[in-house]
Amino acid sequence: MNLNSRYRLADGIAIRPERFGGLAYSYHDRRLYFLHSHSLTTFARELNGARPLGEAIEAFRENHQLSAAAGEAVLRSLAALERIGIVVPA
Repeated sequence: MNLNSRYRLADGIAIRPERFGGLAYSYHDRRLYFLHSHSLTTFARELNGARPLGEAIEAFRENHQLSAAAGEAVLRSLAALERIGIVVPA
């Protein structure tokens, strides 16, 4: 993923927090995806393309007092979500 690009959730995707992290549901193909991190779930729900990805991750880390490693984990997980069409360039 390009940290200088803006990303958002794809149309027709809903994310719901759960005890284990979260669920992403696609209304297009009725597929359900498990998100195994509360941080990823929160970040993905807020992802709206308003700012470049690197800036959004850094702000999220600061607001939630997360380590740099946690930010890198969110980025790796977002890349996987992009590959399956849950996250798309804005």
